[in-house]
Amino acid sequence: MKNKFISKLLFLIAFGVSLYSCIHDDMSTSSDPTSKEYNSKSVWKEDETYIKNVMKVYGENESEIKKGNGTPLWDYAMTMGRMDESFLIVPVANGKTIVSCIQVPRNDDEIKFVYDNDQEHIKFFQGYTTVEKRQPSKMEQLSSQTAKGIVQCAVSSVSMWYPNSETNPDAGGHWETQYITTCNEVGGGDGPSNPNPENPTYPYPGGGGGAGGTNIPPQPSQTPCEKTKGVLEKTQVQAKIKELKEQAPKGGEKGVKFKADGTPSETLNGGKHSVDLGDKTGYQGGYHNHTPSGIPMLSPPDIDQLLGFARAQPTALDNTNNAYLGMVAPNGMHYVMWFKGTYAQSLQTYSQDTLDKFVKKYREFDKNLTDWAKNGTKYVNSNGDLNNLGAETLFFETLKNMGLVNMVTLQRVESNNTIKSISLNSNNEPIPTNCP
Repeated sequence: MKNKFISKLLFLIAFGVSLYSCIHDDMSTSSDPTSKEYNSKSVWKEDETYIKNVMKVYGENESEIKKGNGTPLWDYAMTMGRMDESFLIVPVANGKTIVSCIQVPRNDDEIKFVYDNDQEHIKFFQGYTTVEKRQPSKMEQLSSQTAKGIVQCAVSSVSMWYPNSETNPDAGGHWETQYITTCNEVGGGDGPSNPNPENPTYPYPGGGGGAGGTNIPPQPSQTPCEKTKGVLEKTQVQAKIKELKEQAPKGGEKGVKFKADGTPSETLNGGKHSVDLGDKTGYQGGYHNHTPSGIPMLSPPDIDQLLGFARAQPTALDNTNNAYLGMVAPNGMHYVMWFKGTYAQSLQTYSQDTLDKFVKKYREFDKNLTDWAKNGTKYVNSNGDLNNLGAETLFFETLKNMGLVNMVTLQRVESNNTIKSISLNSNNEPIPTNCP
């Protein structure tokens, strides 16, 4: 009798634990966007203002909006390079399976939730949300004129790492590039792939101002001269640049990242001719030194890191132009470059093989400039090293090779801290102009 009682008691306990577990799992997987903090898991810089506002509207109206099973995975929402509070696409998951997507276009002060069952979109997000490694490849904005009006499309490609064997972790893996395309007609339609006039509209938080309207006050624009002066005036920045200048003659590169207020990262150790500044999230720009055996000018990998800083800028506005990277060399040369392209242009990425080819051209052009028999002393100092004209000519040639003409500005900082903006004249020769 006692054993039967114990058995029944154990069964009730087990049943209760099981019931609690089911309830707990159900609660943990339910969607409550209004209380869940958004943490982007996107490989791109996303319009977080728009995503969070859409989450709020969804949370307040989920019973009306939701169709079928599944929970929106807001952390994976993509705004497809549109940084004007106008559009997003978010995958909807039932467990680990992507079952659909929701596209949310905005028209003035209203938004709509359009369920998208495009199998290509579902396939893209299935990999995007489950693979272990992902990296951005390319993003393009396209538009075309049709009989119904202008159609705008965004195309994003992401490289994803897939294992060669699901059962053998030692079998390695391979990269595959996956694409996602979203289109919409300007000023019409309910959504790019599933127009449905029956979808209700919801007020967008903050009201009108047109698609892309924002409550964030416009920031006063600064010239590159003003930006560089602002950076160099910060005491913590000055101290780190001094440290890098002292490192330059010793050999070996070091670098440091800076937040917008001048707060530095720890000093990062690099190799003989390179330093990887790593994750740039939260940082406006950085500085590094070149060595006596290096070329005293910003290199292709440096320019690639500048694009990384541009992509890492806060998302409330397209403020990629706040990204910079500086270089100091042992011969006293000191240069700063600023990104001046658009966010979409900052998405340009290069494989290591491509960067290696750019570096090879960079070094070959340096040898050409320092060829006394060909150029005399036009591009070199008395000791044969590049002078300012040579270094600046090399820089603009490198921008051309990398397809970044007119997307990056260059400034020279003299030993007395005078700042000169470097631009090309009508003969494509670098010309310095004193900053006011």
